[in-house]
Amino acid sequence: MTGRVLPLQGTILKQSDLISISEASQILGVNEATLRQWTDEGKLDAFVTPGGHRRYSRSDLKKFTKPCHKTIGIKDLVTGIEDTTNRHRELARSFLDNSTQMAIPCEEHQKKLAGLGRRLLALTAKYVSEPARRDETLTEAQEVGSSFGKLLAQLGLPLTSAVSAFIMHREPIMQAASHLMAKREAQGSRIMEAIPLTNHFIDETLVSMIAAHQAYTVSHNKRDSA
Repeated sequence: MTGRVLPLQGTILKQSDLISISEASQILGVNEATLRQWTDEGKLDAFVTPGGHRRYSRSDLKKFTKPCHKTIGIKDLVTGIEDTTNRHRELARSFLDNSTQMAIPCEEHQKKLAGLGRRLLALTAKYVSEPARRDETLTEAQEVGSSFGKLLAQLGLPLTSAVSAFIMHREPIMQAASHLMAKREAQGSRIMEAIPLTNHFIDETLVSMIAAHQAYTVSHNKRDSA
């Protein structure tokens, strides 16, 4: 479908088929600026009244919302987050190979770290995609963060390095969200809020990791000085 901005006068459309840009925006689930952009880009026809107001055809909107015009949504973001698994694995391997502040963990500890990483990635996707369970999901993520913090402290990794390693894994997730957000089709309200939601989720998990690392270090130092 090729969109145009057409004069309303002279069209054969019924007035009952025409709606305002505000109504059309609500039907499509986007803001008015996005709808204007789609029209200017040739995706939708708009009809201009003698007073300069845009009107949209209900029948055109119905065609536009068919599957071939489906906007990128939250499921696409979840898929994007899940697809970062290999990148996280590469980052973890690179960090372990290049770390000078701790010995390479034994196979058991490596499996624990990998398992915690997979669990946190799944929880990130769940937090974004299941609004009704966010409190529960965040609590689970904080538990994972605490486990990360304690384990990294046990392995002798300083807190600053542990934080750096954690933040390093934020990048692939945020890149996945940003990549989708950059596409014109990603205009739904839920996907628009994905980046701040993901940031909040990761920040809360990081706080839990730091607290657990500090708690273990303090306890360990007290035992050594006793």
